[in-house]
Amino acid sequence: MNNSEENNKIEVYHRLNKLKQKTGFGLNDDKVGRIDPKSITRAQNHIDGQEQEYGLIVKEILEDLAATWKELQTCEEAYRDDLIDQIYNYSNNLKDLSSTYNHDLMQHFSLSLRNFCEKIDIHKDAHKVIVQAHLDVMWITLNENLKGESSPKAEELKKIVGQAIQKFF
Repeated sequence: MNNSEENNKIEVYHRLNKLKQKTGFGLNDDKVGRIDPKSITRAQNHIDGQEQEYGLIVKEILEDLAATWKELQTCEEAYRDDLIDQIYNYSNNLKDLSSTYNHDLMQHFSLSLRNFCEKIDIHKDAHKVIVQAHLDVMWITLNENLKGESSPKAEELKKIVGQAIQKFF
C-alpha cells in the first residue's frame, strides 16, 4: 500500500442515536416507525395537564409581546430587526399554543400578526395601527375566553382587524 492510499482511508464512527432512545426504541431495535404507546400516552397526559395553565401562559406571552412592541416604537434603528423578530417569535408561540388547545380565534390573530411581521415598517403610522389592532383583539380574546372563530363576537373582532388592514395597508 502506498502513501496516497493510506491518506484516503476513511474511518466511520457510528454515534449513539439519542432520539431513537427518547421515542422508546432500543439501541439495536430495527423496527421502523413504531413509538411506544406508553410514551405517547405520557406525552399526551402532560400536554392535557398543561391546558389549565393556558390562560396564564398566554397572558405572559401577550405582556412580553406588548412590551416588545412598545420598545420597538422608540428604539434605535439598529435594534429594530431584532425586536421585530421577537414579535414574530411571540406571535408564533401564541399560534402554536392556541392551536394545541383549540383556541382557534387566538390562533387566527397570532398567525395574522406573525405574518404581518414580515411587512412591519415602524415609520408608517398605518403599520402601527395594524399591529395595535392585533394586540387589542388578542387581549379581548384572552380576557373573554373566546375560543371559536364563528361566534358573533369573534366575527366582530376579526372584522376590526380586517378593517384596520384594509384601511391602512
